[in-house]
Amino acid sequence: MHWNTTVAYGAVYGLVISLLFTLALLIGAAISRDFLLHDYPAAIQERYGKPKSARGRKVAIWVGVLFWGATFLPLLTVALLHLRATIGGDLGFWRAAACGAILFATLSLYDLVVLDWILLAGLRPGIMVLPGTEGMKEYRDLRFHAVAALKGSPLILVVALVAGGAVTAAEALT
Repeated sequence: MHWNTTVAYGAVYGLVISLLFTLALLIGAAISRDFLLHDYPAAIQERYGKPKSARGRKVAIWVGVLFWGATFLPLLTVALLHLRATIGGDLGFWRAAACGAILFATLSLYDLVVLDWILLAGLRPGIMVLPGTEGMKEYRDLRFHAVAALKGSPLILVVALVAGGAVTAAEALT
């Protein structure tokens, strides 16, 4: 029973974080469309022809700090505390690691399918299209986004190990 609960908490909190991630990206793009310049295919970056603007660099830093530091980590902590309260006892390393991994894997899959494939490659809202690159076929390169997601997938293990380790350490101290 507890493993079903662990999976559910990881997935539900992962979806909540995914929606907040979407909001962070859209706000970042509204402030500076080039803040994610280096996440676009090389041909798009080349046609855009400019380095990331000073404003884009600042927005990238602020979105990163606010999302990862002020949103992701606190919500991961809330998910783990909520899970612990629900099961009524210590989580231990494996349950905490599994919840963290599922949460981050949910975010990663959402990022690939919803943000990259559906939103950017499919719908291509103007706020996410770099000026001068409108209509480029590289926006529809689903393989590019899949490869980028695969390159980022080791972070799932990192989040799992950090979540499991932090919970194990906290439970050992209490």
